Amino acid sequence: MNVREFVTLVRREYWEHRSLLWVPLGVAALLILGTLFGTQMHGGISISLDGDDTEYFSRLATDTIAQQKIFAVWIAGLMLPILIASLFVIFGYLLDCLYAERKDRSILFWRSLPVSDRDTVLAKIFVALVATPVLVWAVSLVTSLVTFLLASLKLGGTPLAPLVIWHGFEWLAIQATLLGNLLVAALWYSPVAAYLMLMSVYAKRSPWVWAALPPVFAITAEKLLFGTRYVAQFLAHRLSGYFEAVNVTVNRPEHGSSADGIARSVDTAHERLSALALLGDVNLWLGVALCAASLVVVMRLRRLRGEA
Repeated sequence: MNVREFVTLVRREYWEHRSLLWVPLGVAALLILGTLFGTQMHGGISISLDGDDTEYFSRLATDTIAQQKIFAVWIAGLMLPILIASLFVIFGYLLDCLYAERKDRSILFWRSLPVSDRDTVLAKIFVALVATPVLVWAVSLVTSLVTFLLASLKLGGTPLAPLVIWHGFEWLAIQATLLGNLLVAALWYSPVAAYLMLMSVYAKRSPWVWAALPPVFAITAEKLLFGTRYVAQFLAHRLSGYFEAVNVTVNRPEHGSSADGIARSVDTAHERLSALALLGDVNLWLGVALCAASLVVVMRLRRLRGEA
């Protein structure tokens, strides 16, 4: 397979599954509209701060390092809703991509082309784990620029003005970090992606049901036979482990805490911006190996289903 054929296969996936493109763009548009209309565009902005907030933002006005940290956390946080929405779409795409082509018989047209099952399966997993995450990153990059511009126009001259001071080098650094995070996420979720493709190619009908049955059965059987929840905990960790490693939430300190508490919360969120630590987790690489083995099975099953 040459590069041109592979690009055609990738473009085919976006032609047939347009939600992969439109959902990230739609969420980004909502974020921009929320920034635009979140407060009054005329008559000034009404801001209510308690004593701790006022003290914190007073410090922030003269602390460049703190400005850069909260700027980075804010920019990274803009990606989260786009990424979460896209994950749901990607999982749905993986579960449908092989089932749908068999159901609507479009496979007959594509089989008339000199494209192997291997190339088709690799193109689909590439769309899910590489192309769409890079698209999410590009959309969030543009979103961060637009929302920053809107926020700077609205918050300039207010006590929150330190939030909208531009830090160009920090912006570039956080964009590199976010792109790396998405590639780590692709590795982390690769066994989930392969499992969904396996159900997509195997199921004769209702792939969602087929995908849900094995984990539900395993969790229920373990609970009834042994009274334990190891399977449920394992699956929960695989589904949420990436977001546990990357947490950009700034938790507001409890009432009565000082501005130092707010600063520590921002520092903690800033320290957890990068997901590179997951590369040292053996579970990630075991998952990648399982994904590779599963894809071989998917390729074989697709050939058998096509011949049936």
